[in-house]
Amino acid sequence: MKALDDIIQFIKDHDRFVITSHARPDGDAIGSELGLALMLEKLGKTAHIFNADPHPRPYQSLPGIERIQVTQKVEGSYDGLFVLECNDLQRPNLQGLDQYFVISIDHHPKTEPFGDLNWLDDSAAAVGEMIYELAQPLQVQLTSEIASNLYVAIFTDTGSFQYANTRAKTFLIAGDLVNHGASPSAISQAVYMTRPYARLQILGMLLNTLQIHSSRIASITLTQEMLEKTGASANDMEGIVDYPLSMEGIDLAAFFREEAEGRYRVSLRSKNHYDVSTVAKHFGGGGHKNAAGLAVEGSFQEVVEKVVLELEKLVDGKYEPPLEAAGQIGKPLTNS
Repeated sequence: MKALDDIIQFIKDHDRFVITSHARPDGDAIGSELGLALMLEKLGKTAHIFNADPHPRPYQSLPGIERIQVTQKVEGSYDGLFVLECNDLQRPNLQGLDQYFVISIDHHPKTEPFGDLNWLDDSAAAVGEMIYELAQPLQVQLTSEIASNLYVAIFTDTGSFQYANTRAKTFLIAGDLVNHGASPSAISQAVYMTRPYARLQILGMLLNTLQIHSSRIASITLTQEMLEKTGASANDMEGIVDYPLSMEGIDLAAFFREEAEGRYRVSLRSKNHYDVSTVAKHFGGGGHKNAAGLAVEGSFQEVVEKVVLELEKLVDGKYEPPLEAAGQIGKPLTNS
């Protein structure tokens, strides 16, 4: 594969790298960043990680997590910038990125090339799988620290190996990572069994907002007032949208989050063959077949009605993806 070969050669020829991923980083973003940084350091390279937002609590015990620096601007002399799991250079929400030679590594379908080197593999279950693929050609021996981070990346982006993006190769890679020291039980406990009290408080509030919009669509809603009452943060919301999706008979779920007055983010999840990424793109967002998101401006009622309308079309088999990903409610926001 030429893209992979070019990236391998670039790494061999250079010494100083900076790594980032999308704003509000998830398990795949964080695990892939750390796994890549540790690989580069095994090769004697310098690798710094910068993110715009703090990592969610479940990832605070990952090996090397202290390496991640939270900032709004990247400065310094680097030979190359790795941008992981992003569809453009604005997605990390960091200033100063355009001054560097950009290496984009992503697994989202239909990502348009924006880097100087671009490696897209939409068959990969997670970017963590792609970072794993770098180890052998770079002759990097996997350590337990590298293996644990890449396992977290894959484990979380496949919904604990439940999502449709999970393939046979995913299990082969995960098995090899376990052979190199990743502990499935320890990782599962860290990710899912260390929730703060505030998350459980806000979960109760969210379940009280549960709405069934049709025989197959459910939603929950988070307001700024709920966050203020519980002391929870946006980082405590990871995986919340799976609760309405877990109901019997529900195939699509939406999680509406108020970011500010008139500004909302919407997480979409689906089961089976329903492709919610097409609905997300209708509003200027994007994502995967079973997990996508969008960010819009408008009144709450208007946002809910129009998003649910598109989801109902998807259920009824009447959905026609737009030719352009133009926002239908006000102005689409970046970093959805």
